[in-house]
Amino acid sequence: MAHPPQQNVPDLDAPGPAHTVVYPGDNKTRNYPIIVQIQAPQYTHITDIPIDCSGANCSISIAADGKSATVTITANTPMTSSRPFNVSVAADANAPLAGGQYSGSFTYDSDTTPLTVNITPGAPGNLQIATSNAPSNGGVRIQSVPPTSSGASAGLQPNDVITAIDGLPTPNIGTYYQVMNNYRVGATVPFTVQRGGQTITVQVTLEP
Repeated sequence: MAHPPQQNVPDLDAPGPAHTVVYPGDNKTRNYPIIVQIQAPQYTHITDIPIDCSGANCSISIAADGKSATVTITANTPMTSSRPFNVSVAADANAPLAGGQYSGSFTYDSDTTPLTVNITPGAPGNLQIATSNAPSNGGVRIQSVPPTSSGASAGLQPNDVITAIDGLPTPNIGTYYQVMNNYRVGATVPFTVQRGGQTITVQVTLEP
């Protein structure tokens, strides 16, 4: 029989703070060690596993990208799993603009149940730059970049020509805004830029 399902399905803003998913105890008596394996839902990452390990020893390992985690629980004698198990997750900034429901998995001593979250819809991102069309549908030329903007922080410069965003061609300003409307505020997106006869890729975080 699978572990009891999570008690709550949080709504996550992207980017935004982490929320904790709570799994109730299943009141089974187990021998130790117990291995708990967690896979984060798509477009989320695990930030913390705030569990109560009094009376036992817990070793918690969260992957560097937060996409998975393993908890090893040990004790000298069998114990009944009556305490809740908590997993804190946050949405990635690059989650789809429309949001949606996504599921990973929570496996407690070989009993597996989904780990499900809702990601809220976002607002389309923008860049505080002045642009014009390059000749012959050759891209979007940057006229100016405010020094305090995220574009300046990413390294965009006047006279750069944006030819693609995340691999999607931007031959003119109209397509540039169509592509930008696919990504939310806070997303970091690769821009393909022509500069001085060279093609470079710049990682740009989108602004309101």
